[in-house]
Amino acid sequence: MPATIPAIIELQTRSAKEVVDITARVEALLDGAKGGSCLLYLRHTTASLMVVTSETGVPADIMDILQTMTPTMAYRHDSAAHVAAHFLSALVGPSVHVPVRHGRLALGEFQTIVLMEFEGPRRRQIEMRLLAEA
Repeated sequence: MPATIPAIIELQTRSAKEVVDITARVEALLDGAKGGSCLLYLRHTTASLMVVTSETGVPADIMDILQTMTPTMAYRHDSAAHVAAHFLSALVGPSVHVPVRHGRLALGEFQTIVLMEFEGPRRRQIEMRLLAEA
């Protein structure tokens, strides 16, 4: 019977806009699971999770492209930067779901899991649920 193993990943971002690779932190929590599924959920609305290539410069390029997607206009909620962070978080999304095989994340050769910080620096929490095969 499969077991659900919960965990929390906590981190502190250092910049207003930042890409943080969390792959190693996630793999450290897999606890030798032979197989299964790993769900990561970010408990915040001004940052996101994403699977991207680990090739040099690409994650930062993606952040730069995302920043161009927020128009300069009057917003009802708050400052333009704050609303932009909410928009980008909603666009990219708060979760990723990755298979687990042989005790490791079954990512592609160049794939990595990153937190995209849109309004830092902030303390962030990622909830992990590992559905491990028995």
